This record gives sequence, structure tokens and C-alpha cells, in this order.
Amino acid sequence: MQIVELALILLLLTAVGGVLVRWTKIGLPIFLVLVGVLASLLPGLDTVAVEPEVFLLLFIPPLLFADARVLPRRDLMQVLRPVLLLALGLVVLTVLAVGWFIHWLVPAMPLAVAFVLGAIVTPTDAVATMATTHGLPLPQRVSNIVNAESLLNDATGLVAFKLAVAAAAAASSVTTFDLASSFVLLSGGGAGVGWAVERLGRKAREALIGAGANDPVLQTLLAVLLPYAAYLVAETLHVSGVLAVVVAGLWAGGKEVRGLSAEGRRHSREVWRMLAYVFNGLVFLLLGLQLRHMLAAVGHYEPSSLALLAVALWAFLMALRLAWVWASAYLRYSFDWGWAGGSARPDARRMFIVGWAAVRGSVTLATALSVPLLTATGAAFPERDLVVFLAASTIVLTLLLNGLPLPWLLRRLQAPIDMEGTLEEDAARVAVARAGIIAVEALLPQLTEPGQRAFVQQLSHRYQSKINLRDGPPEQAADQARRIANARHLRRVGIDAERDCLYRLHAQHTINDETVRVIEQELDEREIVSSADPMRG
Repeated sequence: MQIVELALILLLLTAVGGVLVRWTKIGLPIFLVLVGVLASLLPGLDTVAVEPEVFLLLFIPPLLFADARVLPRRDLMQVLRPVLLLALGLVVLTVLAVGWFIHWLVPAMPLAVAFVLGAIVTPTDAVATMATTHGLPLPQRVSNIVNAESLLNDATGLVAFKLAVAAAAAASSVTTFDLASSFVLLSGGGAGVGWAVERLGRKAREALIGAGANDPVLQTLLAVLLPYAAYLVAETLHVSGVLAVVVAGLWAGGKEVRGLSAEGRRHSREVWRMLAYVFNGLVFLLLGLQLRHMLAAVGHYEPSSLALLAVALWAFLMALRLAWVWASAYLRYSFDWGWAGGSARPDARRMFIVGWAAVRGSVTLATALSVPLLTATGAAFPERDLVVFLAASTIVLTLLLNGLPLPWLLRRLQAPIDMEGTLEEDAARVAVARAGIIAVEALLPQLTEPGQRAFVQQLSHRYQSKINLRDGPPEQAADQARRIANARHLRRVGIDAERDCLYRLHAQHTINDETVRVIEQELDEREIVSSADPMRG
């Protein structure tokens, strides 16, 4: 099948899956894996193979960058201790523990190869985690910990994988000093490249804006190319491309490009939203397409033995993670470090959520497929097919057993929701509304026409209404929200009537297509404003 036809079919399947999932009770990632499995039965799709290097280059940079750029850096610093203990300490522990555990279960698998499997299945996946937890009522600090961990341990897991493969495939022994120095070089070099590329990209975009090139489409295109640049530069220098992308995304999210227009920011948000949806869908769809091949590759094993191995590996990973989360939480508390940036006693419900939200995904798949076929001596890489199968089964089991029941678990646990973010947002909205009142009322002495003064008073009234929504008595806030909602409903009725009239004029050939597009865009902009949440208006 031609690559263009295949790409179009995969995009169509992603769209169809996005429509059909609305009539199911499972998440989109799991549903798209099932769609991929069914699609692999169709002629032409049963032989789809994914090149790991192409997979990593095409999908991983934009997805990790998009997730990293929306992770609040200040909140990340508040939960840095638990994140580092999970993204570094747990990664090292899991690689070693899984290696010994799998070598004990499958003595035919050399210990070095078992460590390779441990490095593959260790990191939770940022793409899968955020897709699974999207829209769920996670406590804010729990969400920050889980998302930040999944971004950072993708990078540390891949570094550990490269080191483990080097040890397993090398013709000579690899010393501990070699491993430690390689880890520092890969991770430190990747972080440095990510920071440098993002900074250079920002300066270039600001220079273009200063020269008049402030077109939203151009600026968005440059923003989308940035993670690819960070990844390619890092890989060319033989350092961690994944960590370079994560650092570039974190740095880009901390400060917007100076001079970028409001239209440019809006266009960028919409493009990133579309890319994240499409690429997320394609990742899980491709996983489903690969499962039959992975199962066929280990056909010489007993199915019952494979199932037991897969479940045993998942159970071991979960037991190790939950134990680490609990032990590290109480250790930090005993040393007065706080559980998640504060001094409160560890909350059992939150710790369980952090431990359970451990989904594997696209990076695990790409890493497993990139295990070399041959060692340095030219021999076949030992037990490669079993390594790939166990990695794929871990992805599927974590999606099903961790991701699928997560909404139910959150409802049952009823973990306390952090209010700091809501209170902070309300205070910020009150402050900016008061700044608006001061600015417009300062113009009153300069205005002579009655209409202008009346308009200033109207603006001041709108700002005061926003303040009353968040800083007034509850009864007044509720009444104000109701009035705003009613007013917006009336505006929406009028806009719908305008749009119906526009389409009727077009159907009667009174106006042409271009006129429809211009007026329809204006109506859409007004509808977006009118449909906004009253508490966010």
C-alpha cells in the first residue's frame, strides 16, 4: 500500500474512532487500540510495519513538546522532590528489579537483555498518561506530579535503555563508570540542547516579528518546527533527543514570544490542539496494528505461558511502583520535606492515585521496536521477540487495568481537590478587572461627547460585574452569573438567526461563497464569546 493511501486511511480510522468512542464507556486511547487490532485484519493493513526511528521522529517531538509547554513551571518546582524520586529513583530501581525478576522467570533470557526490557517498560508515558487522565477530576498536585514524571522519566528511561542495549549488545564488558558517564552526557547534553534550541528559536521568531513578519500561520509553523529541531540537533550530537524536546517545551511554556499578536496566539493554540489529537490517535492506532505481528513473533511459546508472563510483569511493576510511592512519601514526611511541596501528612488516596496512574504508551512501543536485531558480534539479539511482546503487553495491560478504571477509582476515592489554583485564578481575574476599571475611568476627563462617557461607564460596569462574580457575596455572584448567562443566551439566539439568514441568502444565490465566509467568520467569533462560561467571562 502506498504511503499516502496508508496515511489517509489511518487518519480516517482515527476520525471514525473519535466519533464512535462517544457511544462507549472507555477512553479514546483504549478504543483506538481496539480499532487498530480490528483494522489489522483488513487486506493491506495486515502488513503495516513501523520503523522505530521514523516513529520517534514523527510523533514523539510534537507530542512531548505540546504536553511540556502547558506544564506550569512554578507548580513543577513545588513538586520537584516527588517528581525526581519517581523519574530518577524509581526508574533505576525498576530497571534493576524488573531485570532480575524477568531473568528469574525466564532463565533463557540473559540478565543484560532482561535489563533492556526493564528499561523499556519502566517509564510511564506522557502521551498515554495525559490522554488517559484528560478531563478527569484529578487533584491539581497529583496531576502535576503524574504529568511531570511522565515527561521526565520518558527521557531517563530512554537513556537507561540506550545504556542497557549497549551492555547487552557489546562484544566487551561495559563498566559502571562507562554507564554513569554516558548517563550524565546523554541527559545533561540533551537538556542543554533543548534549552539552546528553544532560546535560539524564540530570538529568531522575535526578530521576524520585529521585521514585520507577524503572520499567525508563519509563527505557528515555526513553533511546530521547534521540537523537531531540538530532537534532530540532540540526536545528531548523540545526546538525548527526548530530554531536549521536554526541556525545550518547559522553557517555551514559561514565557510567550514577545510581540506575538492575539490572533497568532489563538491560531497556535488551535493548531497544537489539532496536532495533539491527531498524533495521539495515530500513536494508539498504530499500536493496535502492531499487536498481531508481535503476537505472531512469539508463536513458539505457549499462549498460557505468555499470558502469565505478561500479567506477572504488570503486577510486579504495579507492586514496585505503589511501594515506592508510599515509602518515598513517608520518608519525605519524616524528614519534613513534605509529600508534594507542603508540610501536610501524606494522603493515602492521593498516593494511590499517583501510584495507579502509570500508563505506558507510544515511547514504550517505539523503544521496544528499536531493539537491535543483532549484537556486536553479528549474532541474533537474544530473546528480542519476547522483549517486544512483553513491552507491548505492558502497554495494553496498563491501558486496560490502570487507565480504564481510573474514572471509577477517582469517584470512589473522592480525593480532596486542591483549591489553590481556583483561588489564585479568581484573585487574578479580580485584579485585572480592577486594572481595567482604573484605565478606562482615567480617560473620563478627556472625553467631551456624552456617548463616549456613557460607553466608558458601560465598560466600567462590565468590569465591576466580573469582580462581583468572584469577590462579592455568594447570592450577588449567583444572581450576576444568571443575568450574564441569560444575556448570552439572547445574543446566541440572535446570532443563530443571522446565520440562518446568511445561509438562506446563499442558497438563493443572492450572495457568493466569499461573502458567506467573511460574514460566517464574524458570526463564529461572536458566538465563541457569547458561549463562554459566565465565570470565565
